[in-house]
Amino acid sequence: MIAEPPKLAQEAADWDIRLRSPACTAADRAAFEAWCTADPAHAEAFEGLQVGLSALKDAYASSPRLRAMRDRARSAPPQRASWRIAASLAVALVGGGAVAGYVYTQQPPGGGALATMELPRGAPSVHQTAVGERTTVTLSDGSVVTLNTRSRVVVSYTAERREVTLVAGQALFEVARNAARPFVVTAGSRQVTALGTAFDVRLDRKEVRVTLIEGKVKVEPAKGSLWRALPLGARNLAPGQQLVASNASPTATVTAADLPTETSWKQGVVVFNDTPLAEAVAEINRYSAEPITVGDPALGALRINGRFRTSEPNAFLNAVTAYFPVEAQRTPSGETVLNARS
Repeated sequence: MIAEPPKLAQEAADWDIRLRSPACTAADRAAFEAWCTADPAHAEAFEGLQVGLSALKDAYASSPRLRAMRDRARSAPPQRASWRIAASLAVALVGGGAVAGYVYTQQPPGGGALATMELPRGAPSVHQTAVGERTTVTLSDGSVVTLNTRSRVVVSYTAERREVTLVAGQALFEVARNAARPFVVTAGSRQVTALGTAFDVRLDRKEVRVTLIEGKVKVEPAKGSLWRALPLGARNLAPGQQLVASNASPTATVTAADLPTETSWKQGVVVFNDTPLAEAVAEINRYSAEPITVGDPALGALRINGRFRTSEPNAFLNAVTAYFPVEAQRTPSGETVLNARS
């Protein structure tokens, strides 16, 4: 007979459903953070759940048997039966040597199924966001990671070291202090080492941008980099400083940062201060599946100021067409093209 999932695992799964819901509010997220900080075991259970989700998605891709069991769970009524179906999936996984633990499936509001799995400690976990999405993840040590749009991080903790890789996008890290376990973030050509601090890392195709909000961090070429041994490779940042480093060379510059502007995305806002229109459009496009294109290159040099909600690209377009001699034309493919007004 299969045992019921532990109460803590059920609570973690309930929080996952609640946070993924389109109806999730700021109050819900605040309540989740309070739940995580109330007991380190809460945060650890939630992170283990995320590890399982990622592993289960990979398993579905390679196993018709697992996909069939998932489909059975999805079609089951939202009762304890769905737990028992999912539990049999765990037996199959354990028998195949893939993971150890349990799987718990629950019907979320509106249909569909949520499957989670507890994996051995030390297994890497993956957290990511879709276009226009932001999410906050509390890791097992109490550190908090907030992911911006189109972002992906891989978390791999050991007893000696806390390692996170920013694979794409942007993340703000609020690191729990633990001098015995360095917290290291690798992004593109650079790695950032911190103990207890808060910093923002953004990875683009050409460069890495590290902005220190509080505390201290050391930024240096990533492990395996050809220029890691250069004497000027490592830079220490002070609060309010920003390092911009090329992904293709040892070049890096440190300047003062406007922290409210650099971190405004966490509130779902982008701020433009005398920003060229071409750059502003590129920033807005990060948050939308329907891109804006500057059709006339001469318009790209126009300067724009203002605060815009990342969830409302039309408000940005309305401002541009109201204050500049620009018109917006929507193409059949869904793209919006900006041209000089005739």
